[in-house]
Amino acid sequence: MPEISIIVPVYRAEKYLNACVDSILNQTYSDFELVLIEDGSPDQSGAICDEYAQKDDRVRVIHQPNQGQAAARNHALPMTQGEWLCYVDSDDAIHPQMLEHLHRAAEKSGAGISMCQFLEAPEPPEDYEQPAEFSYTLLTMDEKTLTELHDRDQYPGWVACAKLIRRELVEGYPFHTGRVYEDNEAVTRWLLPAKTLAMLPTQLYFYRTNPESTTKSQFSLKRLDYLWALESMISYFQSVGFHTLAQRFVERYVEAAASACYGVRNELKRPERANGILADVQRFLRRENLKLTRRERLSLLEAAHPNAMGRFWSVAEKVRKLWK
Repeated sequence: MPEISIIVPVYRAEKYLNACVDSILNQTYSDFELVLIEDGSPDQSGAICDEYAQKDDRVRVIHQPNQGQAAARNHALPMTQGEWLCYVDSDDAIHPQMLEHLHRAAEKSGAGISMCQFLEAPEPPEDYEQPAEFSYTLLTMDEKTLTELHDRDQYPGWVACAKLIRRELVEGYPFHTGRVYEDNEAVTRWLLPAKTLAMLPTQLYFYRTNPESTTKSQFSLKRLDYLWALESMISYFQSVGFHTLAQRFVERYVEAAASACYGVRNELKRPERANGILADVQRFLRRENLKLTRRERLSLLEAAHPNAMGRFWSVAEKVRKLWK
């Protein structure tokens, strides 16, 4: 039985799939299985997956009709055997020592999750595969620690990648199907049951900045799922008494709502959707009894009345200059 199960959803990935799979098969730690979930891809991704399965017995391929990344990850889970789960996106790659270092940190510390850092770029640098030093910090998953990580922009719950996760954590809260940003929502639910997290300072996961990806491409209604994810995360933090951390995410939530209003108005030319977004935001804030700062209230006012607020700020600036 392999120690680690690596799950890679595959859809329209033929351009980068070889680099991704090769980086996994070339790991210094070899006690793993690799499950490629070919999610009804219309290109040659499925054939590439099958070629790897024929060449390496650590690789298994599952073909399914297109259902999205969350469904692919969930579908793979009961077909894996590892005590530890590792998620890799099919257009990314991992450092040769990523599994070795993550597993070593998890075993030495007893943490429920181990996590390394991301290197974000269009292509990996030439020296990316150079040997990396091993070190980690063991963090307790309490509100103080998570709030400090959030404030340093190191909050560990944003993505499922760059981690080893104990199997029972994922089984206890699988990904929500039919959504994007689903890993933001799910990983948040794994952190507290994990109790501790081994944080590695090294960039062992290469995240390819792909402008064609769902979360980076031109605005679409799928991007509204970011609001859904933040609402779920904020509600969860409220329910466990992490009110300070919840308020930190309210700031992100308000910014995301304002950005969504801009997107539906100016890119989709559907201003009526902006009114619906803002109504949903107000209902959520009232239901959770959340308070907004003055700046957050102004952000929502500008999202609701962009023309009027534009005139207001113009007049306010003229008055300010007169009083100088």
